[in-house]
Amino acid sequence: MKKPGFTLIEIIFAMAILAVAALSMFMLNRSSNQQAMDSYYEFLAFSLAREPIEVFRGFGYDSLRMIVDGNVSPPAGYKINSMQNLDFNPFAPIQYPAEAAMFKRLIELKPVSHGNLNAIQIRVTVAARSSSRIEVWMRKRTVSLESLILERPR
Repeated sequence: MKKPGFTLIEIIFAMAILAVAALSMFMLNRSSNQQAMDSYYEFLAFSLAREPIEVFRGFGYDSLRMIVDGNVSPPAGYKINSMQNLDFNPFAPIQYPAEAAMFKRLIELKPVSHGNLNAIQIRVTVAARSSSRIEVWMRKRTVSLESLILERPR
């Protein structure tokens, strides 16, 4: 008389199927976390690149031309033509998220002219600091944005 039940082979086969299903779920979760962190840090890098462009856009062409010519120094926190670490300082007038301290930023101003059209080209490059966790999470190592500030016609 046979007793109803499962054989050892059936149990091993079912465990193998469950293991593959569980492993695929863990891999899907890991991939989802990777993409979410990559998106967050890339968004933060774009925000850190966009910010000095908006500040300099508010100055206008004439003020930027004086900064480029060396007659006026740029505002604090916006060093020109040198890579600057973005440090977290809770008492600074401009507040960044704490994760911004894992980035460094290069702001370049360059005069551009074409015929009667004069402009200042602003190029901002944001990169991950070395030995930061951003190097693990972010696929793009640098983010660059450019903008032109045109001279107002007279």
